[in-house]
Amino acid sequence: MSWTFSVGEPIEFRHTTMMSHQTSTSFTWPITHHDSELATLVSRLSEADGPADHAGVWSQELWSILVDGGAAGWALPSEWGGPGLDRMTLLERYARVAVGSLTAAFVLSQHDAGVRRLLAASDRPSATHWLGEISEGRAFTTVGISQLTTSRRLGPRAMSASGVAPGQYRLNGSMPWVTGAEHATVIVTGAALDDGRQLLLAVPTNRPGFSVRPPFALAALQASSTSEVVCQDVLATDADVLAGPSDDVMGTASAASTGGLETSALAMGQARAALDALHAEAPRREDLVEPVDALAEAWNRLWNALSETAQGKPGALTSGQIRGQANALVLRVTQAYLTARKGTGFLRDDPAQRWARQALFFLVWSCPGPVAQAAIRDLAGICST
Repeated sequence: MSWTFSVGEPIEFRHTTMMSHQTSTSFTWPITHHDSELATLVSRLSEADGPADHAGVWSQELWSILVDGGAAGWALPSEWGGPGLDRMTLLERYARVAVGSLTAAFVLSQHDAGVRRLLAASDRPSATHWLGEISEGRAFTTVGISQLTTSRRLGPRAMSASGVAPGQYRLNGSMPWVTGAEHATVIVTGAALDDGRQLLLAVPTNRPGFSVRPPFALAALQASSTSEVVCQDVLATDADVLAGPSDDVMGTASAASTGGLETSALAMGQARAALDALHAEAPRREDLVEPVDALAEAWNRLWNALSETAQGKPGALTSGQIRGQANALVLRVTQAYLTARKGTGFLRDDPAQRWARQALFFLVWSCPGPVAQAAIRDLAGICST
């Protein structure tokens, strides 16, 4: 059997068996500018990811690599000093970062989610201030909005905002899941008013009454330093408000999207890392040839589908459909690689076990109810209609 593997755009798998059966499967990333710089960034992240996972604490090294590579400014438009990337290019970059380190990609995605919400409210004074700080590298933002979207851990009123004077609020409660909270300068969060309407706010982390609990002991991505953030009589004003009050602040245009395709892009990157590694095993394993081709074809189809959805093409899959398929694919590929590695893959220093654990993240993080229900039905062998 002979294989050729070319790195770049596109990446191509070719194999020829002794029976002269030849197949070819190409992974095609869209061509982007500064590709060599991006490849260097991914390589550095890949080297740092294992040690960061093993240490299980916030990885300043991973974040520094992202900053050095310019990734912390990718979501900024040109008027704020950023590259002004279109959405598909940004999704591709998220996926490539996830090839190197899902932890780094996760932290970056949460930072960028905060940036997008600030940009959507750029006519508000708080957003203008923080975008300036972020563009100058003086601030790091993240989001604490799961209490308004997918988390039910602390109930529907996990964070409340009570009016104490015209244009002033007291924030009380918790943001149940906040990535990099200990290191954030400002957190974009949401709170419910007494009448049930909601606010989206940018709250500096140095406000009195603002505290970050110790990071959760997660099954994976521990180095993301994801914590619960508590507010006890934290004062906020209209100047901090990014959107609302409204009945569903996350559904308003000014709140920006929840980033479903961004999370799917991370899953595609994680799947790609495991698939590349599975391909590297194939020269010694004839039994892996057909599975590698099948998984590569599935990856290609889904990446093309994600691209069509991002571009809003007629007949494209919904964001939820992409997420469900990406979840299933990343689980299959990482489990396949772990199986191929046998006992060696189960060792703590082998990437196979790390990627398999990390893939479980997509089942639980910002996973919409219908996607989660469909996954459970699939695992139970029940056909969904």
